[in-house]
Amino acid sequence: MLSKKLLGKRRKSITYNLIDIRIIEGIIKSSVNQLKNKLQIFITIVFLGYVGWWFSFQRVLENQGVSTQRFGSTYAVMALMGAIIGFIASSKWGGYKTVLGKALMFFSLGLLAQDAGQLISTYYVYGAHLETIPYPSWGDVAYFGSTLSYLCGAIFLAKAVGIKYSLKSNKYKAVALIIPAVLLVASYSIFLNGYQYDWSHPLTVFLDLGYPLGDSLYISMGIVAYLLSRKMLGGIMRFGILVLILALVSQFVSDWTFLYQVSREKYIPAGYVDLLYLIGYFITASAMVRFIATYEDLQSKTSKMAKESADAKGEL
Repeated sequence: MLSKKLLGKRRKSITYNLIDIRIIEGIIKSSVNQLKNKLQIFITIVFLGYVGWWFSFQRVLENQGVSTQRFGSTYAVMALMGAIIGFIASSKWGGYKTVLGKALMFFSLGLLAQDAGQLISTYYVYGAHLETIPYPSWGDVAYFGSTLSYLCGAIFLAKAVGIKYSLKSNKYKAVALIIPAVLLVASYSIFLNGYQYDWSHPLTVFLDLGYPLGDSLYISMGIVAYLLSRKMLGGIMRFGILVLILALVSQFVSDWTFLYQVSREKYIPAGYVDLLYLIGYFITASAMVRFIATYEDLQSKTSKMAKESADAKGEL
């Protein structure tokens, strides 16, 4: 049997080790929190800077001065930042090797496509000096590609939280069917009411139908994923998915406001439609930051549980 003196030294050593481990954990957690906070602070500062810039020229928007041109040419940098952050988040969650990693990757590709669409639209207005952006145009190749990427991302996100099994429930089936129907009806009532489809231009008709259908489907999948996320990892994914849904809704409103104005030749570069896009890009980038934070928190908790388990075994 161990002597009381030797046992006391062992307990004292274990106590010191536990204190050291907790100090190290605290340092690591503090570093992670500072990193994700700095990232969120950085994109927020960029976002607020663009918002302030947008307000500064609204009184002279019709003149389309240098300030409006520079704003319209550069604000898509927020989408590019969101895409980069999204690819980082995707890599942390396993990239193409995992379902959630694929979801985040497709959302990032969607942001890149949005950025490309913005650049093409900017060229039409300021490079080609067109008074109205043609529709359809090469920009719509990127924009519709973004819609398809978001839809793929939402599908993989729903798969990650178990939609395959949950759709057996009538409740989730109803959500998956009713939400797209409501959004389609709302799209038609608000944006397409009185609009005449020109069947002599099938590509235009395809896009007019494809945009609302794709947008409503990816929002529907996102909402289903949010409802199911409480079952995944104790619900730690819910807030990130909720922010992502807000981003998708914002993109939906932006897309349809833009299409509505372009189809009626009312679009003004750097107007409130571009502000809506900017907001959508910012929310999406914030969602990607949240997924990074969730991963780091999960890793920290897993590491802590493993160390506690190892310490408990060592005491036996």
